[in-house]
Amino acid sequence: MPSQRSKRLRKKLYLDEFAVFGFVISLKLNTENDEELDTFIESLADFAESRHLLVAGGGMKDIELVVGSALRYGSATAQDRESIKVWIEERGEVDLLELGVLVDLHQLEQTD
Repeated sequence: MPSQRSKRLRKKLYLDEFAVFGFVISLKLNTENDEELDTFIESLADFAESRHLLVAGGGMKDIELVVGSALRYGSATAQDRESIKVWIEERGEVDLLELGVLVDLHQLEQTD
C-alpha cells in the first residue's frame, strides 16, 4: 500500500520505491590469530567492493555483518547475496555461515 507521503519525503526517508535492501551475514570463523582474521575480513571487503557493495559489522570468532550497496539509492540483489555466499563457502576460515534474506536496511531494528 503506497504511503500518503510526498515523493520528496519518501526519498528522504528511504521509503517505498526508495527503500534500500541488503542482508545480514553471521559467521563463525576458525581463524588462529588476528592476522588471519584481518586477512579474511579485508578479502571479503575487497570482494564486496568489486560488486559495488559495502560491508559493516564486527566480531572476532562470531561475526555479524551487514551487506548493502555502495550506491546511495542502490540495493544489494539476490545475485549479490548468492555470490557472497559462494565466495565465503569457498574459504577455509568459515565453520558456520548463516545468510539472511534481503531486507530493507533502513527498517532494521536497532539494539544497543
